[in-house]
Amino acid sequence: MSQKVINLYRWEVVTFPWGTAVKEQRTGKWIALFLSPTGQMVNVEKISVQLHENGIEFL
Repeated sequence: MSQKVINLYRWEVVTFPWGTAVKEQRTGKWIALFLSPTGQMVNVEKISVQLHENGIEFL
């Protein structure tokens, strides 16, 4: 019987005054933003961003 190894990635959730962000631990890259108060999701997997307490900086 063949066994397969499945990689489990860890994510870190960080709360900011403007919303919540999810970072992949393995790469240290932000992957998703959830804006307050609507909860709208912004996928930033393929975009370089820098997050601050006062906003989002698209690089």
